[in-house]
Amino acid sequence: MELTPLLGISLFQGMKEDELATFLFGSPNSIRLFKAGETIARQGELCKGLYILASGNIRAEMINDEGKELTIEEIKAPSLLASAFIFATENRFPVRVEATEPCEIFLIGKERFLEFMGRYPTMMRNFMKEISDRSVFLSKKLNEFALLNLKERILKYLETHSAIHNQREVAQKLGVTRSSLARALAELANEAKVHENKIKKEN
Repeated sequence: MELTPLLGISLFQGMKEDELATFLFGSPNSIRLFKAGETIARQGELCKGLYILASGNIRAEMINDEGKELTIEEIKAPSLLASAFIFATENRFPVRVEATEPCEIFLIGKERFLEFMGRYPTMMRNFMKEISDRSVFLSKKLNEFALLNLKERILKYLETHSAIHNQREVAQKLGVTRSSLARALAELANEAKVHENKIKKEN
């Protein structure tokens, strides 16, 4: 396996490839392979250690009691998974993690991870920065849903995406039904048309 791309993960910045190899391949670590569509971790499942996405893409989503799905994040390799929950008192996955294409994942035991952070202070500093950044990301995500209405969330989505090609997928990402999304898009289109006509009249 080519390890060089993994050195791009923030946790391993400043480490050498041989140090990374020692960290990844020692006992009792494991490498797991998942096919597209397979569940990597279920919502509420214990987070048993450090999960490292070495190849492939995953989707993290929340599912409520009524079966409503909300996509929290889509992650491409190389990356860490659920880093903020490894050492939490309630160390359970808050989301369901699904492979959207074939994935290869390293699972590093907590004790081995703690041991290496003790041996490599750089890794410990990197990990502190990683979980801090995750907290910022989750705070921003929460603010989007707590403070923005659906139209505002659509406009924010379009700031980073050129267009909406699949309404079902976008509705899942925004945590709404497809019909609600379609209705909001129609209203935005109508508002844009009214605004355009107003400008024409003023000119």
